[in-house]
Amino acid sequence: MCEGRRAGPSPRMDRRNFLRLGGAGLAGAVLLGTAGGKVSAQARTSLEEEFRSAATEYDVPRELLLAMGYTNTLWEIPPPTASDYEPGELHGRGAYGLMQLYQNPSRDTLGRAAGLTGLSEQALKNNRAANVRGGAAVLSETAGETKPSGLDGWYEAVAEYGAAEPYAQEVFQTLKAGASATISTGESLRLAPQDVTAPTVVTARSSIGYGGATWRPAYGGNYSGGFNRENDVNIDRLVVHVAQGTVAGTVSWFQDSRSNVSAHYVVGDRGAVVQCVRHEDVAWHAGNWSYNKHSIGIEHGGYADNRKTWTDAKIRASAKLAAYCCRRHRIPADPQHIVKHNKVPGTDHYCPGRYFPYKRYLDLIRRYK
Repeated sequence: MCEGRRAGPSPRMDRRNFLRLGGAGLAGAVLLGTAGGKVSAQARTSLEEEFRSAATEYDVPRELLLAMGYTNTLWEIPPPTASDYEPGELHGRGAYGLMQLYQNPSRDTLGRAAGLTGLSEQALKNNRAANVRGGAAVLSETAGETKPSGLDGWYEAVAEYGAAEPYAQEVFQTLKAGASATISTGESLRLAPQDVTAPTVVTARSSIGYGGATWRPAYGGNYSGGFNRENDVNIDRLVVHVAQGTVAGTVSWFQDSRSNVSAHYVVGDRGAVVQCVRHEDVAWHAGNWSYNKHSIGIEHGGYADNRKTWTDAKIRASAKLAAYCCRRHRIPADPQHIVKHNKVPGTDHYCPGRYFPYKRYLDLIRRYK
């Protein structure tokens, strides 16, 4: 996603090569490092074969792995730098690869995958086949020795894998709807719609902000309270971000006491809106204190370098949310006040990326306003 309180640039960050690097390591032979440091060569395989092989090896449904991979990254493999762990970094969750294996002070499914597969953490971070295998191993162990007989029975294991029930809900929505895509390596994949029933997660609707949002509050130490910005501080702009991950993963990161980041809202592919911070409070999202203090931060699930991040439902839902914020705070719907994160002074961020339909977004805000 984007930077929290710090205004200075991060020297290690270059998140622009997501799709270009997505197939790295797949041309010719693929080198896999084991936990003991040995290196073995494997012939190039297709992603479909990698899902099928991992599903067979670890006794998990292939369709479920496909749905998780699509929910996580639309079947692309981001470089490790896309969300390397870094406190105060909005998308620095420490989530790696297509299967989003985590390594941060709160979770270490990457290390767990290394122990289960015998592969090195480096291979699990960088190699697609290894990452899929690692995710399957962790999911299999989470489910236990007696595996569920049908897809519905895997719901709890998926929720534990993602450390949040909303993650399982997203995955099961993907299972139910199906998915298809041609990814950056030229491979085409299809997940047929599955006969599953995702349990309804009962959550409170926000009564303190946008009426269409679900309230999932950020950890209290990840934003600044007590400003009463409605009366004392002028809110005069919106800052637009992309999360470099899923909605559920982003919200969980805001709720993690060690992250030191937050945004007011997160918008998903199907148009669902989650509110995490009240308008009265200052979210840590822009990497610039003045911008944080005077803005509303709007996050979007997905990746900056993936065109498919910007679904029609997401753009329309976000524009309606932005129009509400503009009406509430009398913010003009123009480029000086609807700000892309990469235009915030002091930031080195690329988000929301070159595929963000900025002109259309502004036009929709004006229409809905």
